[in-house]
Amino acid sequence: MTPDIALSTLLAGNERFAKDRSLHPDRTSERRQETAQIQEPFAIILGCSDSRVAPEIIFDQGIGDLFIIRVAGNVVGKIELESINFSALYLHSSLIVVLGHENCGAVNAVMHGDTHDIETVASLIKPAVSKTQDLPGDWLENAIKENVKMVVAQLRKTAVISELMAQKKIDVVGGLYNFHTGRIELV
Repeated sequence: MTPDIALSTLLAGNERFAKDRSLHPDRTSERRQETAQIQEPFAIILGCSDSRVAPEIIFDQGIGDLFIIRVAGNVVGKIELESINFSALYLHSSLIVVLGHENCGAVNAVMHGDTHDIETVASLIKPAVSKTQDLPGDWLENAIKENVKMVVAQLRKTAVISELMAQKKIDVVGGLYNFHTGRIELV
């Protein structure tokens, strides 16, 4: 699957979800059997661990369709990057979506200096918070969007992903999930 087709597939699934018309594809006993020995996820989702943002549900995808890495604040450290590289190199996923969401608690914690239990995550979010501090508009929403953009840029610069992008085998995009509409806006 090309990166463009992968993105179209995800956005079509999100539109179905937002309209309460989910198909719940590939969630059958047959699909479990098909994927028991091998997986071929077409997309990698780096998302926040927030319980309200389950990628298989909001993209209306099934078993084996998505390779998901979830961490507070949808940030990338060494472990997350190795997981992404694994799926990109060995499972041949063709798209990476960095998925943030409105009202992110991790970003909010960094903004308010309440990071005593999430120091490592906070250190990765702080640049986005600092960069948006003086921008017009809602600081939290600006920081959340900037955090997604910064993670996208970070991934695009890594050795494995940049090489696969040069070969047109993968792309990296950012998205923001809206709790009220159920829709994902690309950023």
